Amino acid sequence: MIAIRKKKFILLIMVALILGFALAGGIGAIFLLTNDSVILSDRQYQTMKYMTEKYDKTEQLYTAIQDNYYIGVEDDPLLEGIYKGLLWGLNDPYSEYLTSREYEDLMVSTMGEFEGIGVTITADTNGNIVVVSTIEGTPADQAGLKTGDVITMVDKEPYNGSQLSKAAGAMRGEKGTRVTITYWREGVTTDVVLTRAKIVDKSIYSKMLTEDLAYIRITQFEKNTDKDFQLTLNQLEESGVKGIIIDLRNNGGGLIDSGINIADMLLGEGTITYLENNKKERNYYNSEDSATTIPYILLINEGTASTSEILAAAIQDNRGGRIIGTKSFGKGVVQSVEMLADGDALKLTVMQYYSPKGNIIQGKGVTPDVIVEDIEETPLDEPLEKAIQLLQ
Repeated sequence: MIAIRKKKFILLIMVALILGFALAGGIGAIFLLTNDSVILSDRQYQTMKYMTEKYDKTEQLYTAIQDNYYIGVEDDPLLEGIYKGLLWGLNDPYSEYLTSREYEDLMVSTMGEFEGIGVTITADTNGNIVVVSTIEGTPADQAGLKTGDVITMVDKEPYNGSQLSKAAGAMRGEKGTRVTITYWREGVTTDVVLTRAKIVDKSIYSKMLTEDLAYIRITQFEKNTDKDFQLTLNQLEESGVKGIIIDLRNNGGGLIDSGINIADMLLGEGTITYLENNKKERNYYNSEDSATTIPYILLINEGTASTSEILAAAIQDNRGGRIIGTKSFGKGVVQSVEMLADGDALKLTVMQYYSPKGNIIQGKGVTPDVIVEDIEETPLDEPLEKAIQLLQ
């Protein structure tokens, strides 16, 4: 057993509490108080010593702020800063500590209905907030925001990549209210005032291009996207169409399971993708031998990201259908989102995904089989026209 002074023990407990640690058995079960000392077992002492050595600087900074900052400071924002800073240290734009409000906003965005401006954003490795895509017909789309634009301020409040969820929350709001977005494009900074709207993203849009050629656009992968795609595909199969063009352009991704299920509808038996964690453990996603018999072509561009790239890479490696367009965004990592006991949450990159042939997508993207750029100055949709030509 080891005796330590009560004052030192109180410091150790503060370090533990500030950083959210709980020792096995609970704090109350590990010590015995005497008049001026605390009795710990050797194991308990070594644990406390380790915590002090590792986190003592955090406690020093915390105490210095509380004692010396020129105005009073509440604990909650300081502790939130500690938690967010811990994730910031990963230098990973996709991992972050989420407050309960930020977590709620994230969950709402995956359900396909919310109020805001209709833009998908991410953080790049330079610490910028970058537009991945906009949802067709939404305020962001109508204002001309496009893939690659760097959002620097929301309502004149500056944001960077480490504040991605806060920036997203600031863009959302009650329909009919206004928000000013400041963005940078090709050296020019622009302010645009948008009126928020109710964003109801069906995620699946379909139409007939010719008598026997169909078009399906997948805007993002949400809770019911795979079911809606299955219904549309079944209807087209029953109608006897000769070909399908599946448009994944400006699809910023979404729920991976939804994309996996759609890949299964398009591919025969084989590997769709595999994920690998930091222990080199792999998790394979495979398709069954039940692919559609209708020939199809996939359209992608620089706004095609994440789950969309999993689908595109799977089709390319399995020779399912040709891919036309320009190279995709290059987001090839997977995040888990775990709610904490107090309602906040941890969003953490836990795996990297690979194409069936083992190609890395993160930072590289998927290169189309046929590269065709959509030239803005022309009224034509060049990739779509090329797809129609190849399927006829």
